[in-house]
Amino acid sequence: MTEKQLTYGLIVVGVVLVLASLLVDAVGIGTDGFGVGQIVGLILGIILAGVGGYRGFMRPKPTL
Repeated sequence: MTEKQLTYGLIVVGVVLVLASLLVDAVGIGTDGFGVGQIVGLILGIILAGVGGYRGFMRPKPTL
């Protein structure tokens, strides 16, 4: 797996996790209200997307 694939993979997984955590009640899977699992999924998704964004766009490229 290349660096680029890992970066985009982290971003995609993070965004999907955030969206799933936010939309689970709208689909009718979760219980009423915002549960602990949704909060954990939301925080983890934000962290994964943030790490992917940092790796891809903020971190200085290594020089050879």
